[in-house]
Amino acid sequence: MTKTPAELEAELENLLQEVFEADTEEYHKRGFKRRVGYGTRPAIIHIDMAKAWTQPGHQFSCSNMETIIPACQDLNEAARAKGVPIIYTTTAYEVRDAMLPSDMGLWSQKIPVETLDPNSEAVEIDDRIAPQEGELVITKKRASAFPGTNLQQFLTVNRIDTVIVTGVTAAGCVRHTVEDAIAEGFRPIVVREAVGDRVPGVVSWNLFDMDSKFGDVEPLENVVRYLNELPDFAETTPTPAVPIAAPSLV
Repeated sequence: MTKTPAELEAELENLLQEVFEADTEEYHKRGFKRRVGYGTRPAIIHIDMAKAWTQPGHQFSCSNMETIIPACQDLNEAARAKGVPIIYTTTAYEVRDAMLPSDMGLWSQKIPVETLDPNSEAVEIDDRIAPQEGELVITKKRASAFPGTNLQQFLTVNRIDTVIVTGVTAAGCVRHTVEDAIAEGFRPIVVREAVGDRVPGVVSWNLFDMDSKFGDVEPLENVVRYLNELPDFAETTPTPAVPIAAPSLV
């Protein structure tokens, strides 16, 4: 009997968890999966939570928004109560004709970025988590939120030491932002329930891999508790990094 998509997805998820359990043990032996931990001056970064990704019917639409949106709402509520900065990214291109000199690079040869018109509602942040006055919205051109934007300047000037990352997609813009964040000296915390993609298995695999190499994947409950226990943002100071010795394989 042919299995339903839901049954296949559940089967894939179970297989992935078996692989992750075995790989986690091996990674720990090799010194991977260390914790970067939480700092004292965080910022929330919602990656591409714009309508093209959060609502059905667009080429970029992602799944599981019924879980991701409420998780982002919970984070925003906790962050705003403490004055923690909230940053949003969206992606859009001014010149969407591939026959003309364009800001799309060659990305239009792979994915339908020509649909991301900066003047369209599709690239506006989803109304359910709409930015409030004073919250930064960045329009990016690449997968990572760092290159070609003022994100790093904003984080540095405001002495941010921790970036709490949500959004889509796990395999693309979320992952590349997390990779760049740790490389630039920020502690990446990825919120498990607040990250999505389009294809079954992609989210689980990328969360496992990011947690192994680039940041800490944390459940929403832990992140909200951390935010709730913070003093007001204006009263905090950055946390310095602590050196860690490499393990012996002998």
